[in-house]
Amino acid sequence: MHNSTENLTIYGQNGGKTPPLTGWTVKMIGITLMVLDHLHQMFINQGAPAWLSWFGRPVAAMFIFLCAEGFFHTRHRGRYILRFLGLFILMSLANRLLTEFFPVENVELINNIFGTLFTGALYMLMADLFRRGIKEKKPGRIFIALGGALLPLVIGMALAAMISGDTPLNKTALALFFLIPTPLTVEGGFALVIMGIAFFLLRNYRRAQALVPVAMGLLILLTSRGETGLPNPQWLMVFAALPIFLYNGQRGRGDKYFFYAFYPCHIFLLYLAAWFLGTR
Repeated sequence: MHNSTENLTIYGQNGGKTPPLTGWTVKMIGITLMVLDHLHQMFINQGAPAWLSWFGRPVAAMFIFLCAEGFFHTRHRGRYILRFLGLFILMSLANRLLTEFFPVENVELINNIFGTLFTGALYMLMADLFRRGIKEKKPGRIFIALGGALLPLVIGMALAAMISGDTPLNKTALALFFLIPTPLTVEGGFALVIMGIAFFLLRNYRRAQALVPVAMGLLILLTSRGETGLPNPQWLMVFAALPIFLYNGQRGRGDKYFFYAFYPCHIFLLYLAAWFLGTR
């Protein structure tokens, strides 16, 4: 469990009261909202209402926030980042197998937040290297950070170009597209990666962290429209600000690997249930 002295430093302006939500509680709130969202996704053919998906809009911001917290506290950053990469590859393969053998009309199984968490954590590492390089006046770290930030973008653009073109590399590029997470191809895109960097750099300023999803949500509200011409419902990520602000900096209960298992398993079970109903 993380040191509560740090929490009082962050929240000292609140009269010394420690906020009520642990990391475990924030995670459970996110999981609950996520399941409601996926009920709409998987059972759209059975008439699941679109408003169920609104509940899931704050979830990605909440999980990238918790990723930033985990990245800060882990003793093995390389292992932490590679764990997300491994989970991303395994889930991508499982998604492909399920959609191949159990197709569901109007349902595309591309969910994989692990790629977003991997990319977000990778860019947190690059941001930290860049910051330390500036502070310690070490150009080598600065160049490594810039190169590490640029390479995934180049790979993402190259894959997108190969997929869109009619070349023999098309199928290979499409396969790599689902196996190599980049800021341009992961769920949530570059916006969530930027949010992850902001959460990491602002971790001693909880109010500022809470404003990150608010700023991104308002930007989406003002600039993006959905298929019906109404504002893109992703603006509802602004509500991630509340659990982020009420987070007390403590991990809470254990269950370290619960989310890693629950996330893919509940998606696969809901998808198979939708396939079963569709065959009846």
